Amino acid sequence: MPVDAARLALRQATGAVHERLHGVPVFARLAAGRIAPAEYVGLLRRLLGFHLGVEAALGAAPSLSAYGIEVASRRRSPMLVADLVALGAAPLAPVATLPPPACAAWAMGCLYVTEGSTLGGQHLARALDGVLPGEAGRSFLRGYGARHGAMWRDCCAAIEACGAEAGRLAAMIAGAEATFERFEAWFNRPDLGPRNNPLAAG
Repeated sequence: MPVDAARLALRQATGAVHERLHGVPVFARLAAGRIAPAEYVGLLRRLLGFHLGVEAALGAAPSLSAYGIEVASRRRSPMLVADLVALGAAPLAPVATLPPPACAAWAMGCLYVTEGSTLGGQHLARALDGVLPGEAGRSFLRGYGARHGAMWRDCCAAIEACGAEAGRLAAMIAGAEATFERFEAWFNRPDLGPRNNPLAAG
C-alpha cells in the first residue's frame, strides 16, 4: 500500500468540489491580488464563521489524540479574529453548522479539509502586498508560521494511520466530503446581503 494511500483517496473523492472552490470569484480575486480591502474583510468574516463551526464540531468529536492530533492546537479562528481586529473590523460573523462527527475518522476527514487549506496560504498572503499596508491582516493566511511544515507532516501521518485501520477510510472520506460541501454552500449563501456578502461583487 502506498505511504500516502489515504490522502490519495481523499484527494480523489473530493477533487471535483475542490476544483469548483478554486473558481469562486472572491478566491480568484484574492489569489490574483485584485481583492478590495473591504471585500477581504468580508471574506475574513465568512471564513471566521465557517471555522468557528468546524471547531465546534471537532470539539464535540471523539478525541484524535490516539493519532497524535490535539484539535485545540489547530484552531484557526483566533487568527481570523486577530486579522479582523488588525484591520479595524469587528470580529463578528454568523457561525456555520456542521453535522456532528459520527466518529473519530469522520472528524479526521473534516480536519483534512481545514489543514489542507493552509498549503496555499503563503502565496495568498504575498498576493495581498498591493492590497494591504504592511503585514497586518495576514496571520490566517500565514498559518502556523515556522511550525507549518511540522504541523502538516503530523497531520499527514495521522491521516494515514487512521486510514489504515479497518473501516476508517470510508468514514474519513465521508467527513471530508461533508466538510467540503458545507464550505461550498457557506460561500454561496445569499442571506447576508450585498453589503456583507464577500461574493456579491462576483
